[in-house]
Amino acid sequence: MSTNDVKSARRVLDILQFFAATRAPATLSQLAAGLGIPKSSCLALLDTLEGDGYAHQTAGRYYLTRRWLNEARTVAEHDQLTTRIRPTLEALRDELGETLILAQRSGDHVVYLDVAEPERIVRFTARVGQQKPLHASASGRALLGAMPTADREALAASLTLDRYTGKTVKTHKQLLQLIEAEASRGWHVNLAEHQADTLSVAAPLVLYGAVLALVVGAPLDRSAARADLIGQTLLAASRELTQRIDSPTPAVPAY
Repeated sequence: MSTNDVKSARRVLDILQFFAATRAPATLSQLAAGLGIPKSSCLALLDTLEGDGYAHQTAGRYYLTRRWLNEARTVAEHDQLTTRIRPTLEALRDELGETLILAQRSGDHVVYLDVAEPERIVRFTARVGQQKPLHASASGRALLGAMPTADREALAASLTLDRYTGKTVKTHKQLLQLIEAEASRGWHVNLAEHQADTLSVAAPLVLYGAVLALVVGAPLDRSAARADLIGQTLLAASRELTQRIDSPTPAVPAY
């Protein structure tokens, strides 16, 4: 794949995110300025999207069509992984009364694959596609903890360890020690390391050879006292999912 191909893909995603943020039609000039790209490049992308039915224009203003929604819905409905885990996320959300997240590592960050939020007004807010740092999140440490030791150490050594609060881990040695200690009990806890008023708890989940994490996000003052209970609940759910989804079906004896 050429550099231009990668740039074009990035710009298409930028167009999608532009309209998701503005929620209104835009002229070519507005789009080009908003994306910081030449008008000619922006027009070429819009012409392609319009020609394939992903965009339309009226009175010189562009907007995206519902083809994005229709195809995204079809893709989501056939996502075998998240579809099979979603009922567990919802059941845990209802049991714990907090936000449940399915996460996976993407390079040096965590990415949220699915989110189930409770109805309560004060809650941990998250969205699909959101990213978190590996070193300053329970999900990140759960994902690191499930990696082979050599791979974990190599990846951890490459992290910049950005500081977010006074409780953010400071050194690579401290990070690895923390991961090892938490992995030995089966769940990982983040107490205000990324955001001062939030807590997250995560347990690793390995399905089809992929390392994932079940995560609870919650206000710190409401859930800090039951962090270990949440961790135990996530660990039990992870084991149940692995046994139900990823365990080989026992052979039927022949008579």
